[in-house]
Amino acid sequence: MKPIIIKPKSHDEWLKAREAGIGASEVAAILGLSPWDSPFSLWLRKTHQVPPIEENDAMRRGHYLEDAVVQWWMHETGEQVIKASAADIIYVHPDHPYMRVTPDRIVKGRKKILEVKSTSISMGETIPVYYMAQVQYQMYVTGIHQAELIYIQGGLTFGRFIVEYDEEFAEFIAEKVTEFWYNNVLGGQEPDAINVADLAVKVPKSTPEKSIQADDTALAQIAEIRAKKAQYEALGKEIEALTDSLKMFMTDSEALLDESGNILLTWKSGKDKTSFDSKTFAAENPDLYAKYCKTVPGARSFLIKKQKGE
Repeated sequence: MKPIIIKPKSHDEWLKAREAGIGASEVAAILGLSPWDSPFSLWLRKTHQVPPIEENDAMRRGHYLEDAVVQWWMHETGEQVIKASAADIIYVHPDHPYMRVTPDRIVKGRKKILEVKSTSISMGETIPVYYMAQVQYQMYVTGIHQAELIYIQGGLTFGRFIVEYDEEFAEFIAEKVTEFWYNNVLGGQEPDAINVADLAVKVPKSTPEKSIQADDTALAQIAEIRAKKAQYEALGKEIEALTDSLKMFMTDSEALLDESGNILLTWKSGKDKTSFDSKTFAAENPDLYAKYCKTVPGARSFLIKKQKGE
């Protein structure tokens, strides 16, 4: 299999070409594996119901440090990368044009993908499944069945994972991507909510007077929450008593030190601040106050009711 290669002339052109399909960084969301995304939130972006994710500091950090991580890898391994592979090149699956990936680098002299990460996440002994899905999809689309995920963790630790091609997993990913593209993106079928963030968008307000019968799972969860809240409240009272005792010991001191002069804790007075007395202002200037008031949606309050005997 030989992929179709698109070489956009600009980053904006690359972004536009990428929108015509599903990229490698999006497959974890489709599979429900992403800690940051979901099928529903991805669907909203793919169908242009919400704007694209704005670049944040973590994304900028990854972009700026990418070449440094690659340089570190080359120093560790003695291998080189194809310089041109650093460009925004899109590999398109010849049979599925909506499958589009842009590997971070391709190793010189042999077919091998480098996926580069700069992360604060503890990588551990095995590659996180959401990164594994990303790399497997890249190998499926490009036909390059060798890959490494290389990373810098916390800005200090370099690491690498050799990623073996898992044909069964890759084909499963391709199947789910195809379903999402045709059923959800093109077909308009709205994915189910898989987390509370999705639910907040789908169901921003409760239905007045509507109730639902608790099942055994819900009853068990409520009982567990009650038990843990009781433990939390008991611990809170103990912490409050210990805190009050320390405050009595410190009297008017701002800091508590150990024998070596190291600060153990501080108890400082905050600076005086000016606050706006909106209640008095509204009473004395009702028309002006009303002019600058606005209605905001009320938040849903999650409250477990006390039962008889509690």
